[in-house]
Amino acid sequence: MTKSDTNWEKELEEIRSADQSIYFAKLLDNNPEEIPLVIQAMQNVKATIAWRAGWVLDHFDRQNKSALLPYFRQLSEILLQTPHHGVQRHITRILCNAPASELEDGRLVDACFTWLLNPKTPVAVKANAMEIIGNLCAIYPELGQELKTVIQEGYENGTAAFKSRSQKILIKLYGKKIQPF
Repeated sequence: MTKSDTNWEKELEEIRSADQSIYFAKLLDNNPEEIPLVIQAMQNVKATIAWRAGWVLDHFDRQNKSALLPYFRQLSEILLQTPHHGVQRHITRILCNAPASELEDGRLVDACFTWLLNPKTPVAVKANAMEIIGNLCAIYPELGQELKTVIQEGYENGTAAFKSRSQKILIKLYGKKIQPF
């Protein structure tokens, strides 16, 4: 793959499989100057284009952990504004790998707690929100008790994925397995 003449909006609309998403993530790897175009596509009013842009960026991030570092603040802003759960899922997943110092934004913490408390929030977004808050506990240890309380509130009726991520976060915070309730 060489210099790309990709029409990102058109291509994103056509993606139908993980393999295609991975292909475009590799295209970004060879053309990092196009990352801002994909980030811009995440703000598209068409939900399909927006979440598929997030999907491509998520795959890109899995292979290039530090390449998106200059964009974390911009991704946080998009996350706080997007109505699309798919975009939320992919950006929160990307931000799970961010250094806590890049996420020092009270609005992001508030949004993560709001998603955790909202029964309509998809479980993947909740799990990633827990991870983000858990990571921020390294800088703000006082968030740990609040996170534990929120986990306790959602644990009994939580999905298996919620419970699993909860346990991992609590072990990370407290150094041992604890019962959340």
